[in-house]
Amino acid sequence: MTEGTPVRALIRDVMQQAAKAQRPLFAIQRRWPRLVGKALATHTRPVSLRRGRLVVHADRPGDSFALNYARPRLLAQLQGAEQGAVEEIVIRAGSVA
Repeated sequence: MTEGTPVRALIRDVMQQAAKAQRPLFAIQRRWPRLVGKALATHTRPVSLRRGRLVVHADRPGDSFALNYARPRLLAQLQGAEQGAVEEIVIRAGSVA
């Protein structure tokens, strides 16, 4: 931080960098109901994307199973759409709210 740089400008720059880094995750979250279907999307949610690993929470065991079954198809679709941003899908029990 330089002495002449206003804090407001630094905060804006950090927020812009964070938004840019999360853009692929936001795109996946917007497309999620189309990727997995409305019924499954109601009980599952992509929650993070770091180093190529997409973490998806599922709030019911049956939905975890359904996602696991669809994982190869989902991975192929996501790799095509997000230009390699997703290399792996990890499914975990968790809140989708």
